[in-house]
Amino acid sequence: MAASIEDYPRPVAGGEIDTVRALLHDLRQPLAAILLLSGTEGGDNGRKMDLIEGQARWMAELVEAVLVDASEDDVQSIDLTTLVHRTVDRAQVTASCPIKIDVVGAPQAWARPVALGRALACVLDNAVRAAGGEGHVTVTVHTDGAGVHVTVRDDGPGLGRIASVTSLGLTTTRAMVAACKGSFRLYTADEGGVIADICLPPSVSDREALPALPTLQVVAS
Repeated sequence: MAASIEDYPRPVAGGEIDTVRALLHDLRQPLAAILLLSGTEGGDNGRKMDLIEGQARWMAELVEAVLVDASEDDVQSIDLTTLVHRTVDRAQVTASCPIKIDVVGAPQAWARPVALGRALACVLDNAVRAAGGEGHVTVTVHTDGAGVHVTVRDDGPGLGRIASVTSLGLTTTRAMVAACKGSFRLYTADEGGVIADICLPPSVSDREALPALPTLQVVAS
C-alpha cells in the first residue's frame, strides 16, 4: 500500500522560531532579485520578466505558507531535481559566484515543498556569502542508505569566519528541515569551506519499505 501524506505527522513549520521575522528574512533575497532585475538596463526583457515572475511567485508561496500556518504545505513526493533547479535559479540572480548543480539519478523524496525550498534558499544564501565573488558553490543531490541528500558546499573560509547578517538563516533551516522530517548537518570540509547536508526520506511505493525517518541532527550552530 502506498504511503500517503496523511500518514506523516504535521509539525508546524517554523514552530521553534518567530515566523514573522523568519518570513521577512526569507523575503529579502527574492525582493533583492526583483529590484536588481527591474533596475538593469538592456538585455532580454522577456527573460527578465520571467525571472521577476518566478521571484514574485516564490514570495507569494512564502507568505501563504506562513498565513495558513503551513497547513497547505503538505508532505508529498517531490522531484528534487526540479526543486533544486528552481531554487538555484532564484539564488543565482543575486549571487556573486556561480552555483553548480550535480544531480545523480532522478531522486524523489518526502518533503514539504515550501519548507524545503526555504531551507535550501537559506543554506544557499550562507554559501554564496561565504564563497564571495571569486568562490564557487555546488549543490549535489544523491541517494544512499541514509536517505536522499541535498548537499550545498562552498569553498569559503569555513565556519565562524564570515560575518553573519542575522541569526535567522540557520535557525530557519533547522526548523524547515524538521518540518520535512529530515536531518540537517553543517560542518567544515577537510579541504576547507563548509558543507551543509539536508537528508530526507526517499519516496517509495511500499510503506513497509520506507526507512525510519531521521531525526534532526545539528553538528554546528
